[in-house]
Amino acid sequence: MKRDARPAWRWAAVAIGVVFLLPFFQAVAAQPLATEPASLDPNWPCEQIKIDHMSLATMWGGPPLGKFLADWQSYPQAAMLAQRLAERRVPIDQAKTEIEAFAKKAGDGRETELLAFMGGLFSLLDQERFAVVQGLDRFGARQKSYAAQIRGEISALHDAQDAANPDQQEISKLADQVYWDTRVFADRKSMISYACFVPDEIEHRLYELAGITSDLLP
Repeated sequence: MKRDARPAWRWAAVAIGVVFLLPFFQAVAAQPLATEPASLDPNWPCEQIKIDHMSLATMWGGPPLGKFLADWQSYPQAAMLAQRLAERRVPIDQAKTEIEAFAKKAGDGRETELLAFMGGLFSLLDQERFAVVQGLDRFGARQKSYAAQIRGEISALHDAQDAANPDQQEISKLADQVYWDTRVFADRKSMISYACFVPDEIEHRLYELAGITSDLLP
């Protein structure tokens, strides 16, 4: 029979540790994924309210974009600039310089080209933001399932500890599993808090670039 390579003292340490930390494990596994009411979206893992799409009226104070939201790709130069400046790695100051140069080069067609650019920029950033929101929602669903798994493991650990003839090796195995799964759960929850700010960063970028564009309209 294959014997476990880990020494008995480690099994005992893990088991004792879980006994003392079990209330913490249960609290972590049972806590909601976000502080917003669950009725909004039970899988949403962020404190920010979930909004799938940005509001054009909130972001843009210039002339109506109308057809430019749909056919911005019909304006090659505007579309190229929109695709480039939708990339968040391009600093705002640099984006401002490029938009100003683009407007100057457009000449008499400045208004049309800037509106086409804005239509493309809004469409691209809204699509990117929606993809991020969907990814966060999928993460929340996985995390919710993982929490249920940990609660099941804790229940199994309780049952093993309360058995008439407790199997100490099985108890230690279950305790080890609870420990590592709870640690992974907590680490993931900590990391996702940063990702939850990405939709806000996209909104802020669009708002800033929209203001720059609006100021350049004739």
